[in-house]
Amino acid sequence: MNKKMLGLLNLHNSPEIGPLTADRPMATLSFLGRYAIMDFALSNFVNSEIDQIGIMIANHQRSVNKHLGSRNTFNVNTKTGFEALMYNEDAQGGNARYNHEFGNIRNNFYIFEKTNADYIVFAPAHFITTIDYRDVLKAHIESEAEITLVYAEVDNAKSHYIGSSIVSINDDGRVVGFTENKGADDEAKISLEIYIINRDKLMEMMTKAAKISSFFGLHDYISYTCNRREYVHSYKYEGYLCTIDSGENYVKSSLDLLNYRERKLLFKPDWPIYTVTHDTPPAQYSEKADVQNAFVANGSYIEGQVINSIISRNVSIGEGAHIENSIIFSGAKIGKNVTLKNAIVDKRAVVTKTKVLIGEPESPVYIGQGDQV
Repeated sequence: MNKKMLGLLNLHNSPEIGPLTADRPMATLSFLGRYAIMDFALSNFVNSEIDQIGIMIANHQRSVNKHLGSRNTFNVNTKTGFEALMYNEDAQGGNARYNHEFGNIRNNFYIFEKTNADYIVFAPAHFITTIDYRDVLKAHIESEAEITLVYAEVDNAKSHYIGSSIVSINDDGRVVGFTENKGADDEAKISLEIYIINRDKLMEMMTKAAKISSFFGLHDYISYTCNRREYVHSYKYEGYLCTIDSGENYVKSSLDLLNYRERKLLFKPDWPIYTVTHDTPPAQYSEKADVQNAFVANGSYIEGQVINSIISRNVSIGEGAHIENSIIFSGAKIGKNVTLKNAIVDKRAVVTKTKVLIGEPESPVYIGQGDQV
């Protein structure tokens, strides 16, 4: 299929999950010790042969810049493709209501002058999938629709996807409405906030949205018009899916992937996950180290016991320490004889003085970036 797609990583509607996203967007939150959450969405673009990519930043631009570095990690063809940061600097008076996708596009319209794409793909970071956009595009074209929304049927909507949109779809696959998921039922059709839109149609939508409300972003416009004047086709995604929409689900989704049967659904031989590389040595283990069912990233040094946990780059675990059901971010130091259970230790934190920190699975202990404990 010789159709060009522009992939837009949409960070405008990412959930806020307390201190983990106080100084960073959800997109750059560490995941599995060596990735950022946004790496999975960007890898989907690349694996779907999308090499023109825009990253629509809502806030914390510094963190996105830092993670991407040279911005060549995900660009498979630097001659025809690009990776561009899109930031809505002109959100009027700092009013968050103006800081939406359409405002971002208007402030970065050079991207659309630069691209030769026929179709625009919007995808968020907080839904982790292995979606092939070539399949979605094929269905989009066959439907003769100008807008296609991707959704998934889930059976755990009482505890997950809270605040996400439940999609109403009629018998011919047309989206006819949205409601907010408040956890009433387990089974639901959840919007993955992924859209494929014809280029000309997107320009038309932006003009119409501005006439309805200057506060309207992409989802606002589609939810307002889908049962009135816009034909929105639906595409059902079937594959690995998790959402990072709370601190509890962040920990659960991370630790669930320690299970091989779960992990192989996300990490497939023909679907590589790209990330920014770091020139650090392999992890080292002392003779007294005891590591069971854990991800341990490069550059780490383990002297204590690590069970069912995720250890990021350049972490040190002291002799006699016990780490269980926990996530330790890069550069953190856990001292001798420290016990951590159900804990999240953020970047460069040092835990040496407090010897026992035990949280609950639904309410993990959190140690902030650079804190001394």
